[in-house]
Amino acid sequence: MHRYIGANQPTPVPNGHAMRVLNNEKLFPQPLRSQLHVRYLNSDEAIARQGDVVSFLLLVLDGWVALTKSLSGGETQIIDLLMPGDLAQLGGVGTMTLPYSVEALNDVHFTTLTEEMISGPGPEAVLWRKALITTMAMSQSRGAELLLRLGHASAQTRVCYAIMELYLRLEAIGKTQGNAFQIPMTQKRLGQFTGLSNVHICRTLRRLGRQGLIRSLGTSMEILDIDAICRIADVELDDLRAGIIP
Repeated sequence: MHRYIGANQPTPVPNGHAMRVLNNEKLFPQPLRSQLHVRYLNSDEAIARQGDVVSFLLLVLDGWVALTKSLSGGETQIIDLLMPGDLAQLGGVGTMTLPYSVEALNDVHFTTLTEEMISGPGPEAVLWRKALITTMAMSQSRGAELLLRLGHASAQTRVCYAIMELYLRLEAIGKTQGNAFQIPMTQKRLGQFTGLSNVHICRTLRRLGRQGLIRSLGTSMEILDIDAICRIADVELDDLRAGIIP
């Protein structure tokens, strides 16, 4: 069962990665830093739920966050993933409700910013506004790539695209070792991201493993033949990198 945690609840001391982000003087000068509270979520806790009325900027400091949309029967689609350093606008103006839930996939440190914090004339506010614009553009690009494959591609193409997106995004933040990386997602969650069942995910990963294209064990993933994975995903590596990485 998912738990809900309010966005204003203070939490324990953050880890080293979170502190390095917060100590960036250009983004967090002292006056702004004094207004921030680093918060912590355990896996499967939620920052906000579909239908909530909220309005704030979410900055992920460490861990993975999923934006999920659910039908009344419980069927769930992950519409985007947020990784360390990612920024997202949650909610809008007035009584606009949140169209998705915001859930932790593993242990997460995050902070929130209000519109007032980034609307001033200061250089840090300008940087935050530019970062938000870039984030929105990258999110739209990722969404377009994923939606295309959900509508028209095979299971193997969807899974290979997911592998490449996650690999490139983790590579960009220094979270890969060669072509190996960690995905804090169960097969169920990976299925929610690619629109496939647990069984289909399991079979597809095994098939890719037997073909010598990947090595997958638990949350560990290694791409053994990146050219083949790109061909199956129907992407050009450099074009995809340029399209989804700021």
